[in-house]
Amino acid sequence: MMKTTFLFFTLLLFSSLSYSTIQHTLAQSNTDDNNTKNTGTSQEAPVNSTFLIYQNHDFGIKMQYPSNWTKQEDNLALHTIVGFSLIHQDIYDFTNTTLAELDVRVYNAPQNETFAKLNIDQVNHIGQMNTTNEIIIGHYKNATTTLVGLPALKIINYYFGNVSQKEMQVWTFIPSKHILVELIYLADPSKYHLYLPAIERMIDSVEIGH
Repeated sequence: MMKTTFLFFTLLLFSSLSYSTIQHTLAQSNTDDNNTKNTGTSQEAPVNSTFLIYQNHDFGIKMQYPSNWTKQEDNLALHTIVGFSLIHQDIYDFTNTTLAELDVRVYNAPQNETFAKLNIDQVNHIGQMNTTNEIIIGHYKNATTTLVGLPALKIINYYFGNVSQKEMQVWTFIPSKHILVELIYLADPSKYHLYLPAIERMIDSVEIGH
């Protein structure tokens, strides 16, 4: 009788522990699933999105942009003709947060402009960069730095203002239209790398008619 009672309580204890373990595992699994859903992975990997076509007939500019990004062509400043933004809306918050932005800017080129004259001092002046709030961490102008197949200047910098951000500027000169074209990518420094693949695809897709 003692053996039977001992065996019964042993089985009961084992069953209780097993049930507790299973409940804990299921709870953890649900938590992990919720965390995965809340990370917004679909927005943090926009390069997998369907891409749409943007065209500007005045300047002959054509490019692709992710379908889940917002395109804006009105009420823009700083010579921007179009801006593409990835906007995250938190269902618990009524404010919009811009996760990443790519602006296309067009400037009249200085007289007698050439690719050789395109340098960091010139674009700082043309783009009216506030050098007191910016730190340039790299700039490139070589055979592999191009935009629409033309020689280009690339600048990587940090901007420190009301909102700190990391930026990438790509500039080129379009001789047939005598304009300078700038593509500028802006994002929170900690999120910059997340959206870079989509940005690079957008930049690589740019076409400018001659």
